[in-house]
Amino acid sequence: MNRSQSTFIRMTVSYLRRMVHVADIYTHISKVIRDLREKKGLSQEALAAAISEPSNTVSRWETETYRPSAEQLEKLARFFKVSITAFFPGMEKLSDVPAALASATRGLKKDDLEEVIRYAEFRKARSALKQAKAKPKAKGERDGNK
Repeated sequence: MNRSQSTFIRMTVSYLRRMVHVADIYTHISKVIRDLREKKGLSQEALAAAISEPSNTVSRWETETYRPSAEQLEKLARFFKVSITAFFPGMEKLSDVPAALASATRGLKKDDLEEVIRYAEFRKARSALKQAKAKPKAKGERDGNK
């Protein structure tokens, strides 16, 4: 997990603490972990092994004995192929685009990341140009009498 992702998670938790009691957040997180695990048909031990955690850790998360760290939540999100926001109440519906972009660009060198940003800006500009060309012209513009 890079610094910006960790910061995002910490800020999200901080924001949610103001909206929802902390205990409610961890109750929600434990339910989401259980639901995702059961949906995939995994035992607690199998999930723990899949994400390289001690075998009793998942049980302790699900019973709220332990609280998963930001890094552990990221491992779970990657394993279940969900956005990390899925673990936080009220944020489940947020777009997965930022998470997908962060995941896709993780580990890129600065030059490569800048190239990705330039390409995204190029695509955005090209799309805007296509939309502008597709707009029907006003009657006076078609005749050349703008």
